This record gives sequence, structure tokens and C-alpha cells, in this order.
Amino acid sequence: MTNPQDTAPFCIAVALPTHLKSLVERLLQGVLREQPADVARWRLGDAVAADVILRLHGDGTPAISPNLLAEVRGRDGRSHALTIEGAWRSGAMAAALARIAELVVGEPAAARPPIAMQWLQRWTALRREWPAAQLALQVGDRPVAVLGTRQATLHALDREIAATPETLIAAMTRAGWSLTPAGGDAAAAPGVSLKPLLWQLGLQAGAVGALPALQSSAALRLKGWPYLAAGGHRSFAELIRHLRNGDNNRASLLALELAPRAVVDGFLNACVVCEFFHEDLPAPEPRPSASAAAAVAAARQSGDYAAIAAIRRTLGLVRP
Repeated sequence: MTNPQDTAPFCIAVALPTHLKSLVERLLQGVLREQPADVARWRLGDAVAADVILRLHGDGTPAISPNLLAEVRGRDGRSHALTIEGAWRSGAMAAALARIAELVVGEPAAARPPIAMQWLQRWTALRREWPAAQLALQVGDRPVAVLGTRQATLHALDREIAATPETLIAAMTRAGWSLTPAGGDAAAAPGVSLKPLLWQLGLQAGAVGALPALQSSAALRLKGWPYLAAGGHRSFAELIRHLRNGDNNRASLLALELAPRAVVDGFLNACVVCEFFHEDLPAPEPRPSASAAAAVAAARQSGDYAAIAAIRRTLGLVRP
């Protein structure tokens, strides 16, 4: 199986003395494993093709915990320099990576969740209305792709913008987008699966909330293993385990507190738009909490005592 980090949209290179390079690369690998699924994904690479190069900050004077300098190459042709203070703390490095990703693509990542939710709602509504049609996706004033609603496919018209889900989402955030019926049958424009884009949009939309399809009390059961979850948030494996038997819905999963609400909603959004769930399942049986179970037992015990007392009175065995 391909390591998801091998195809991540952002590339980082480490240009440090040998004794520090391996330490920073191990730190980066640990940070990337722990990052939420809805943030920018990174891979380690060579300086020639990297979006950012990490160097020592200052004159190179030895220090126990030196600051780092990030030389960022924006995809709009501009260059940036960012000092990472306390880079040896995973939290500082994670925050720096988020900021660097914004500099690379040229817009704040915070603008993406609302657009992700709007796009998915538009896609869902059009797919319901036009179940076997082509949809034209335009970013700014450029036609970018033709989408097939029948099989959820994407036929790229602008391969640069539609190169990866991340570059397409970044372009939609920066320039705006429209999704409209284009006429004709979806089979007329064969393409690649749209699911990688739907998955990323679903994850990002989790910061806004859950899609309407997830608001009911119906149980959720996975059809199989959602392969796009590989390499994602560490809670995904536990969420998948709870969704394999159809005994849970959104409310019960949130109650388990396996991950922050945005992560759970993002994962469920991604699964539902990628059609990883079975349809028409009944609502799961509510599971009584420990206190509720104790209350039921106490009530039953109280009823037993009442019945015994009535029998004793009938038999004249009531004590004075």
C-alpha cells in the first residue's frame, strides 16, 4: 500500500548539519503522524522540489535548541522567510507547518471549511436532482473539470488546478467556484474517481459540522474498510471499529469522546459522501449508562419487595 505521506501535496526539505538533520526529520515524522486529518499534509523530500527548506537561523553558532529558518517558495512565485522559535517542541513545529502551508498556497486555511461544506451540499443536491448527468466545475473564470454524477468521476480540463485534491481545494478557496449541470450523460466524460476530493472536502467540512444526512438517529454501518482513511487521524481506526457492526450513529460516537467533534464529523462527512455506509439501517438501541442500569435494578428490586410484602399481608404474616 502506498504511504499517504509519499503523495502529500506539500514537500519539506531539511538543510541542516548532519548531527541535527536526522533529529529534525524524526521530529517532523512524529508531528506529521499526530496531525489532524483536516490540516495540510506534508512529505519529506529534496531541496530542489521542496515547498519549504529548513535551515539554521542566525550565524550558525552552536546552541542546545537552535531556532530554525523556513525558506518558503509560494506557488504564486513569491518567496517568504519564517522563523520557527522553539522548533524542537512538537506544538511549535505543527503550528509552523500550518502557517507555512498558508504561505505556499497563498490563502488562509481557515477559509476552507465553509467552502468545503458548501461544495458538498451543492454536489449532493445536484447529484440527487441529476443522477446521471455531467456537471461543470469552474474555478474563477476557468473551466477546470467535468464531473459525472452516476459514478462520481472527475475528468480534468485544467490538469494544473485539478492535479490533486489539495491544489483544487486551494484554488477554489482562492478564486471561488461554481458547479452547474452541463448536460449529457456522465458516461460521455470518463475520468478518475472523485472520491479523493470528496474525502478531503468531507474532512475539512467537519470543522463546520455534520452533513444533513448524518443528523438523523439512523445507525451507521460501513460497507467495508474506508481505504482513504489510511494515514489519517489516529482516532480513525477506533471510529471504524465502532462503525463496523451498525450499533452506532453520530450522537453515540460523539458521546464516546474518541476525538474532537470536528474530527468525528469530518470523518463521518467523508464516509457518507464517498458512499462508504450502508443505507436504510434502523436506529441503534440506546445503551443505558452505569447509573441508568443501577436505577433499573433498583426499581426492579423495589417491585420485588412490594410483591413480597403484599403476599405476607394476605397470609397474615405482617409483623406488628
